[in-house]
Amino acid sequence: MESILVVDKPERTIHIHVASDELVVTETRYAAGERGPELHVHHQHADCFYVLEGAITLSLEDGERTLGPGSFVLVPPDVVHTFRNDGPGDLRFFNLHAPGMGFDRYLQGLYDEEFAVPFDQHPAPEGGGRDPNLVIAGTGVPVAERPSLDVVLLGDATELGISSSLGAPGGPSPPPHVHHRHAETFHVLEGEMSFTVDGGETRAGAGDWVHVPPRTVHTFAFPGSVDARFLSVHTPSFGWGDFLRALHNARSDDDLVAARAAFDQEPAG
Repeated sequence: MESILVVDKPERTIHIHVASDELVVTETRYAAGERGPELHVHHQHADCFYVLEGAITLSLEDGERTLGPGSFVLVPPDVVHTFRNDGPGDLRFFNLHAPGMGFDRYLQGLYDEEFAVPFDQHPAPEGGGRDPNLVIAGTGVPVAERPSLDVVLLGDATELGISSSLGAPGGPSPPPHVHHRHAETFHVLEGEMSFTVDGGETRAGAGDWVHVPPRTVHTFAFPGSVDARFLSVHTPSFGWGDFLRALHNARSDDDLVAARAAFDQEPAG
């Protein structure tokens, strides 16, 4: 889908990049001092953030955490939270809701009553929410470090698994495959990639998103002249972190087959 501009004011700018049942992704710019909603919870989905620029201050029931560029945050259902930009400059971040729960329509409805719809967002309960230690926050854990491909697992929970990878020009590509029970969504942070989705090929450069729905054959490659850094988002996760570790620890074809068999991934054919 084409990105949708929701609001563009001096204090904030918001675009919708991906809108599906499995995942909604928005990109937000907050000026210094801008605040998110009051403390709240989501009962049925995870609220996630990937920081592109500046620093996000995450408020939880056990205190606050400030995270800079390249950091990822996953707030599970029923954990009380909010966020803000303490400055001094702009904060720019992706906000990922998994599953999507119609967050795109809800967000548009905040600025245009024509789009107003109910959404899975609720005031913080009087008795408190789930343990804030369930929150995933940080710059991730390296899974593979190779000359042609390195992979960092940013977060893995039931609702969403996400990794950041660096692929060298002409580096290895996965065989064409399909996920029957979950969606995979890519974002190119740097460089260029090519994607083959249902037999059609598209080039994607820095800033582009590619969303692959369930039951859709796909693969990707690195045709550019410089390294490509990209995010891979799986919703739901289906054990994306375990799969990555098994894949990159594999020492034989049998190991690869076993790794894919334990994950929601099937070779196309």
